[in-house]
Amino acid sequence: MKKFISVFLSLLLVFSLSSVAFAVQTETELPFENSSFFEVGDYTLHYRTYPAETQEKGQIMLLHGFGLSSASFEGLAAEYAGNGYKVVTVDLPDFGYSSRETKKTDFVDREDLVYALMENLGGKWILGGHSMGGGIAINVATEYPESVNALFLFAPQSTAAIGKPLNQLVSSSIVTAIFESLISVGSRIPCVMRMLVAQSFSDVDYAKQYDVSKIANPLQIKGTGRGIAIMASHAKATDLERFSTLSVPVVIVTAENDKVATADNLNAILAAAPDGAKTVTLSKGGHMMMEYAPETVCEATLAGI
Repeated sequence: MKKFISVFLSLLLVFSLSSVAFAVQTETELPFENSSFFEVGDYTLHYRTYPAETQEKGQIMLLHGFGLSSASFEGLAAEYAGNGYKVVTVDLPDFGYSSRETKKTDFVDREDLVYALMENLGGKWILGGHSMGGGIAINVATEYPESVNALFLFAPQSTAAIGKPLNQLVSSSIVTAIFESLISVGSRIPCVMRMLVAQSFSDVDYAKQYDVSKIANPLQIKGTGRGIAIMASHAKATDLERFSTLSVPVVIVTAENDKVATADNLNAILAAAPDGAKTVTLSKGGHMMMEYAPETVCEATLAGI
């Protein structure tokens, strides 16, 4: 079983680094009390808003990691809101309750979709990203620097663009069908989900009491697997060269016991970080440290700006 979990995690991580994506239907009802939807071309983005609980000091937009959704930021968003920040957490395409891509989708880069939402909501943002979302956040900050005044990265992982032959393979009917089955079936097996959670948090006891439906339910939406594969076929590579030229404050949070992030990938991001970037390493929480220890992550990131 350990070998199966390891292989399953590896598959998810490999395709997250290539930014794979599959097609899905968007929920018609609001999934949460603070939910909203934003239409961009063929896309519908689901996002959640947490108003500042004291006098507003600024606004923060958070982008989740591969296989996750805005639900992974519930605790951290509440912490930021309690410290006087308006927070918006976004479901990236093919995840959470945002629309799923198909071969008929008129593709838009995830960076441009995030920017469109930022512009629609108005103002400048502190932009945060976890894992895959960290790579996307880097690109948004470098492509639209006028809209970003700080960057928070949680165990960031960059995305690599794939060549045309692999592009065609990843988006083929066979591969997309395999991913659809893998995601659909895997997300419906509680023991598998709980083992994945234990691996992500690096804490078995925490995983035992964790509500795995937060992760599993969105993955069970029809078309998620296909959308994930299709996403990989057109995802933009993370531009680490431009990342090194950023002039805004950058805070990178890592975890000593991260069993999910690829070390070489993370080290490349750390090496490319602009002068003055601050790195905070936590001893607990693993790859999901921002959900495992939201108070600590909130304090560390806000102290960095």
